[in-house]
Order: sequence, then structure tokens, then C-alpha cells
Amino acid sequence: MQALTQGARAAGRCAWLVAPALLVALLRNLLGWPALVFAVGIARGGATSGILTGARPGAVVASVIEALLAPRSLFVLGGLWVAGQLASAALRVAWLSGALPELGEALARPQEARPRFAEGVAFGFAPLLGTALLAMLFELAAQACAYAIYLAIAVTGSRYAGGAYPLHAALVGAGALTAAVAIPMVASLAADGALARTALLHDGPAQALVEALRRVVRRPGAFLVSGLAVGVAAAALLGSAQAMETAALGVAPGAPVFLVLGPRLMASVLGAALAALVELWRLGTVAALACG
Repeated sequence: MQALTQGARAAGRCAWLVAPALLVALLRNLLGWPALVFAVGIARGGATSGILTGARPGAVVASVIEALLAPRSLFVLGGLWVAGQLASAALRVAWLSGALPELGEALARPQEARPRFAEGVAFGFAPLLGTALLAMLFELAAQACAYAIYLAIAVTGSRYAGGAYPLHAALVGAGALTAAVAIPMVASLAADGALARTALLHDGPAQALVEALRRVVRRPGAFLVSGLAVGVAAAALLGSAQAMETAALGVAPGAPVFLVLGPRLMASVLGAALAALVELWRLGTVAALACG
């Protein structure tokens, strides 16, 4: 409760960070469009060539699939998608490199906090990028470990079903399933804590990840309960925003599109702003638990 309260207080003091968060979210969404536009253009070209030759509908579909699966098309599409994903991740790291020091300043000195966003983006991006890469690899390894456990349980269960010790097998399977669920959660919490420690305490990537993992293992309940509390609050706020949008647009059924577009955009921006504010609360809470 103390960490949640401190995180909420810091998010309230740094509520202006919602504006750059919305800009980053918009840019990250736009970065996914080049690959989609390229795929649509290739599909349109394949369909046009099939129609011009007077082919049947099935042949037109086959022409579209052939155009999309051509090696050059696949390479270009994959390159655009990978470039968009990398640029999107870099934008998020850049925003975190400014937002985390700002939240840390509000957590440490609430009465005399000084602006840290620009300084964090300028000088904290490179260290945080290294920690983010290491944390991503750590999370991928945790996911692979969980999938390996699932596969081992499935293979073992199918091979030794109805054996001589069903109770022992059930207990071992339950323990393995619990571990498979817990490992990715712990890895995700440790990754968030490592980012906070690098941004606020200037730990190196390996040191930040090890220390954050140690804190999560020492107090798993605090991290899990705080994450669940923030998740429930996010669901309630976003659900309320969605209900408000439905109620506002439901009073004018059949209205022209240009009249409905404005309220719909306002409701979408409101939902995105609430999501960004909840994300600030989550980051402040993680920072208080990982660095306090």
C-alpha cells in the first residue's frame, strides 16, 4: 500500500508526462503502417494483374497470394516490420529514459522536485537501452523455459498416464505448472525493476537485473499485489471510458459520420490518456519497490 500510494502521488505530480506519452503512442502506431501499406499495395498489384488477364476469381486470389509470397516481397515486408518494431522499441525506451527520472525525482523530493525529463532522455537513453535489451533477452529466456515446462508436462503426462503413482505425478505436474506460470511473471517484474534501477540509481544492465530479481524474489507478494491492483484500476478506468463513449454515441444513432468522428476521437484520446496515467502509476510503484 505504501508503494502504491507513493506511485500514485508521483504520477499525479508528473501528470504532464501524459502528453509525451500520447505522442509516443501515436508515433509507435504509425511505425506499423509502412509494412501494412506495402502488403496492401503488393496484394492490389497481384489482383490487378489477375483481373487484367481475365482470370477467374480463384486465379485472382492465387495471383495475390503469389505476389505476397514472392521472395522479394517477403524480404521487403519483413524488413519494414523489423524496422518498425525496432524503432517502436527505441521510442519507448526514450520515453522511459525521461519519465523514470521524473517519477524518481517526485518520489525522492516531492516538495522541491526539479525537471529531469530532458536530462534523462539526453543522458539516460544509452544506458537504459542496454538494460532494456538485456531485460528483453531475460524475458524471452523465461518464456522459452515456461514453454519447455509445458511441453515436458504434456509429453510426460501422455507417456505415463495411469501409472502406479498417480498422486505423486499430479503433485509434480501441479508444481511444474505453477513454476511455468510464475517464471514469466517474475521475469517481467524483474525487467521493469531493472529499468527503474538503471534510470534512477545508474546501475549497469547486469547489476540492475540481478538486483531487481533479488528484490522480486525477496518480496514477490508486494510486486504481484501492486501489479494486480494497478491492473484492476486500469480495467475499471478504461471500462468507464468505454462506457462513456458508448453512452455518448448511443444517443445519436444513424448520425452522419462527420458528426460522430469528433466525439469518437475525443473518447479515444481520453482512453489513451487514462492508460498513460495508469502506466505512470505502475512505473512509480515499481520504482518505489525496486529502488526504495
